[in-house]
Amino acid sequence: MEVQDQAITGSNLQPEITDMPQEGQPTGQQARADDASAELNAASFTTYYIWRANGVHQNVNFTQASVRANSRVLMNISEYGANPQERFIGAARMAVYNIAPYNGGFHAWVDISWNSPLNIRFDVLIDP
Repeated sequence: MEVQDQAITGSNLQPEITDMPQEGQPTGQQARADDASAELNAASFTTYYIWRANGVHQNVNFTQASVRANSRVLMNISEYGANPQERFIGAARMAVYNIAPYNGGFHAWVDISWNSPLNIRFDVLIDP
């Protein structure tokens, strides 16, 4: 049996290699702290928010007094059942794309790909 060459198109294409993003360089007092900026601050904490929604929301506002414009905010999203502690992975695809901290909170771009509102929990790590 003769094997023919497969056409290479679409997702079979060799990925284009691009320049990697550069890591931010601390300046001033931060630069003198022996790169301590890579570690979490002792004031870091976790919290969670609950929401009922579906669809694409490009600017969801999360208020949190400890957040500053330069804070590091990490977030994940999950669906929950009867209470927020009963999280699961269902058939809905969900994502948090962008997070932008500001003094007093942060905004996030949220996508919940489902045709009706779902119970959503956002788990958040904040490094003020």
